[in-house]
Amino acid sequence: MKFAVYILILFACTVALAQPSGNASRAASAPAAAPQATAGATQDDQAFADSLRQMRASAQKSDSDVARLRLEKWKVDAVTKQQTQASAESIRRNLTYAMPDLLLRIEASPGSLNANFRLYRNLNALYDTFSALVESAVAFGARDQYDPLAADITQLDRFRHQMAERVDLLAGNNDAELARLRAKLATSTAGPKPASKVIVNNDDSPKPKKKPKPAPTPTSTPDK
Repeated sequence: MKFAVYILILFACTVALAQPSGNASRAASAPAAAPQATAGATQDDQAFADSLRQMRASAQKSDSDVARLRLEKWKVDAVTKQQTQASAESIRRNLTYAMPDLLLRIEASPGSLNANFRLYRNLNALYDTFSALVESAVAFGARDQYDPLAADITQLDRFRHQMAERVDLLAGNNDAELARLRAKLATSTAGPKPASKVIVNNDDSPKPKKKPKPAPTPTSTPDK
């Protein structure tokens, strides 16, 4: 009989010890969902970083494509040829110096509205000049010179639209943060209003009347 009781007690202790371990395993598995909350932000940052790398590679390719143009063989007047040559040199300077510098600035501070806007503005200016060069290549250049430039301008147009969306997003975030800070500042500067003091006089006893001052007595002057 004592042996059966001992077995029952041992079984109860074993069940009691097994229950906390199950709870602990469930508690340990719960925090595993936390990294998924930031997965979207991480993916967006990675996508933007990939886009910046694509811009750098595209700038290098476009620079090579413009360098391969044989403008001296185009059958155009001297003025048009000179203007086209100046545009090509301007595009190459932008792709070689301006673009890499702007990309480095954004990589150092991806959330900077100023850096992102400067790249967006540069892409727009570059697109306008590049479009004119592509049109001239279609009209006066060979097909093997036109095709690479057509692919370059398509990529450039895609990049500037991406940057337009990013600048719009950053501007909206900055406006929301500025509004929040202004509201917080207004709340902190206003402060609680001081409580008005109310004086209550519970003394209902009549106040003593003031005695009138005696009239001054006239003084007689002695006769001389």
